[in-house]
Amino acid sequence: MDAFNEKFSTDQQCAEALFHARWPDGFRCPNCRHPEYYLTRTRRHPLFECKSCRHQTSLIAGTIMGGSSTSLSKWFKAFYLMSLPGGISAVRLSEAIEVTYKTAWLMAHKIREAMRTAEQSVKLEGVVQVSTFGYGYALFFDAHQPVLLGGSFNEQGELQQIKLQQPDPDHVRLPARTVDKEGYLAFLAEHVNSSEVTSLPYYAKVHPQLGPFRLTVKNWLNSTFGGIGAKHLHAYLNEYSFRINAEMYDVEGTSFRSLLSWCATTAKITYRHLIRPRRTLPIVWKQFETKAKWIARHREAWSY
Repeated sequence: MDAFNEKFSTDQQCAEALFHARWPDGFRCPNCRHPEYYLTRTRRHPLFECKSCRHQTSLIAGTIMGGSSTSLSKWFKAFYLMSLPGGISAVRLSEAIEVTYKTAWLMAHKIREAMRTAEQSVKLEGVVQVSTFGYGYALFFDAHQPVLLGGSFNEQGELQQIKLQQPDPDHVRLPARTVDKEGYLAFLAEHVNSSEVTSLPYYAKVHPQLGPFRLTVKNWLNSTFGGIGAKHLHAYLNEYSFRINAEMYDVEGTSFRSLLSWCATTAKITYRHLIRPRRTLPIVWKQFETKAKWIARHREAWSY
């Protein structure tokens, strides 16, 4: 953390790093791609005016930070904390960067949007294995959230990359909550570019390098966030896979540098977009009128 603060303690330092992350080959006008510009420094963030088309763009326009009043130094600290192996909850993030919980929650989800964009940009290749598991309390199997897990391996059998996805509710069989064939096919179409694919049901033996992720992702969700509901589970799965894939390069700082690059080139999402209704699997206990009756039915079954 001391080394990070030395590099990014001021907004000026962060602005310079953001400029290079957004335009690694030099400025390009978002409108016409012209490389030359006039610079205005009297605003809170630098303003660039294209010398060709006169289009004006600020440093944060077109990034996940667009329109934000939060300082760049706080944004960069959030990038750093979310790039660490364990991530960070919105409660702890709000304390670390001294913003309200709502602001920290929104910032974290904007960063996860950049992670999602990064994950969508690369598909699994080589030898690919796809399996599924359930996220939730083991004894309440009918409330599990099914998750698809895919991994790509090289010719030496070494794991190269993983993907995690929440299947479409239409691709889940109820009440068992197992993923049907269409769910696997949808995962392959979206995330896989390989002809060597093995799809396995939950109970099958998976590759020894891939199998442990079934448990570690669940432990991470529960220990870091106290559990995640179905509505936003997909965002946290993208966060987890993004960080794991960056760490597989085994180079110090890879996660932060990669995250900064994607945050600098991913458009923002709004609070209204995040809280909009999202179709998920039915809440199972509502079939029993109350949650207490649903739990009682399970306890009755456990007694046999």
